[in-house]
Amino acid sequence: MEFITSDIDQSYNYVIRNGFHLNENFYNCTGVDGFKWGVPRPWIGSYFLIVGVFLMIIYLPCLLVICQSDLMKSSCYKIMVWLGVLDICCIFVNSIATGFLGIQGATLCSYPIFIFSMGALGCGCWMGSCATCILLGLNRCCDVNHNIKIRAIFIGKKIYLTILVPVIYTLYAIFFTKTASFNSNYMSWFFNPLLPNGREATDYVNIQHAINNCIVSGATTLIYTYLCAILFAKSRYIKSESMTKTQRQVFFQSVLICFFNAIAAYIYVYMQYFTSPPFMILIGQIAWQWSHGSVCLIYITMNRTVRRGVIDLFVPVSFRNKHKIGTYRKEVHRLSIGGTEGKSTIPTQGTSSETAVF
Repeated sequence: MEFITSDIDQSYNYVIRNGFHLNENFYNCTGVDGFKWGVPRPWIGSYFLIVGVFLMIIYLPCLLVICQSDLMKSSCYKIMVWLGVLDICCIFVNSIATGFLGIQGATLCSYPIFIFSMGALGCGCWMGSCATCILLGLNRCCDVNHNIKIRAIFIGKKIYLTILVPVIYTLYAIFFTKTASFNSNYMSWFFNPLLPNGREATDYVNIQHAINNCIVSGATTLIYTYLCAILFAKSRYIKSESMTKTQRQVFFQSVLICFFNAIAAYIYVYMQYFTSPPFMILIGQIAWQWSHGSVCLIYITMNRTVRRGVIDLFVPVSFRNKHKIGTYRKEVHRLSIGGTEGKSTIPTQGTSSETAVF
């Protein structure tokens, strides 16, 4: 009971119920100059801020295109949309907010409510994205192996109830678990606010976060290893160029997602319990950034439908027609009944061998 009470008292739920005031037993900023306890980090802070804005500019259009396309008929992309929402929230915290706070040289007492709010959002959405990644991996396994019994949870309207599980888990993590706070000395987020309040580091341990990271590291590695093994086995019987290309793409995506998620998860668990050198903490923060940011780069570089849709959003039709990118109109020469040659245009989406995308 004491463990549960401690979690609630250090959660965002407590802050909301108490008029957006932090629990002074754990986060007492009275007489503490947050900027004095921090160190301005203009260069590394600028990196996080600029990269965060760049990733956001790419991710938002990708997510919009997916929502408006026929891809939404697939249960896989329904899961990806929810994952995209979580990724965007995390990028805002681990890149944009982190960059701004790093440039300022801030610690918790510099902007208590803002940092506490960002910590709750970032931590909660990270845990939610971990659960969603596992769900997405299971979905992909069911797509390549129809004999898996849990395949039924991804069919029809059941998919919405399935997605509701990581949604509830995300809300729980945001509002009912201990919140992380930013420290510019390490350019990272810690559950221990490192305040001169006499509290022990063990008072701030987030057990749920540690368990989450251990599970996601092991589960995603096993799931994507299984997925790649199945695709490799199928490729031995289906000898085609498209199968080989698909195998390479899935393998690349799986390794990339597993790599950044696993590195971020392991380092964040380690540095919550053991003294870590600054470079390791920074690597963990960058891994967290790219575990979410890499997804939109995969969309824009490896998914032709998404890439074409993003081009259509920003590039005028006349330019697309002239340079044959995105969805453009192609002139077709044909003979009329009278024997004269005429022209007509048909919409082309870059799927034929004549079409060049980019």
